[in-house]
Amino acid sequence: MRRAISSWEPYTRGLLRMILAFTFSLHGYRHLFGLFHVAGGRRAAVPMALDGLPAVFGSLEIVGGFLLFVGLFTRPAAVILCTELLVAYLYSAAPLGLWPIRNGGNEVLLYFLAFLYLANAGGGALTMDGLFEKRRAKVTA
Repeated sequence: MRRAISSWEPYTRGLLRMILAFTFSLHGYRHLFGLFHVAGGRRAAVPMALDGLPAVFGSLEIVGGFLLFVGLFTRPAAVILCTELLVAYLYSAAPLGLWPIRNGGNEVLLYFLAFLYLANAGGGALTMDGLFEKRRAKVTA
C-alpha cells in the first residue's frame, strides 16, 4: 500500500507546483495591474507582507509563477522566489512583530516553505525540465 501511494509522489508534487505557481502569480497581477483587490475579510487585518513590496516585484511574481507552472527552470525559479519572499517577510512583516499571524506574514512563510521544498525536491512530474531531460538522454544514447 505504501509503495502504491509513494509512486504518485511526483504527480502530487507537480500538482502542488502548478497550484502554488498559479495562486502566487495572482499576487503579481495585483502588484502590476491592480487586479484582484484584497478580499473583504482581510481589510481589517494587517496587510499581507507581499503587498508591502514595490510594484516592480509583480513582474518577478508573474514570470516566476509562469516558470514554476510549466516546470521550466523549476529549481532556480523557486530559489529566486524564496529570496523575494524572505525579503518581503523581513521588509514588511518582521518589523510589525514576532508572530506571523499578527504581522501579516502567514502566507509569505507558507509560500517560502513550499518554494524551498520545490527548490530542493524539484518540480515533480509533468515539467518542461523533465521533457528536455528526456530529449537530452535520447540524443546522448
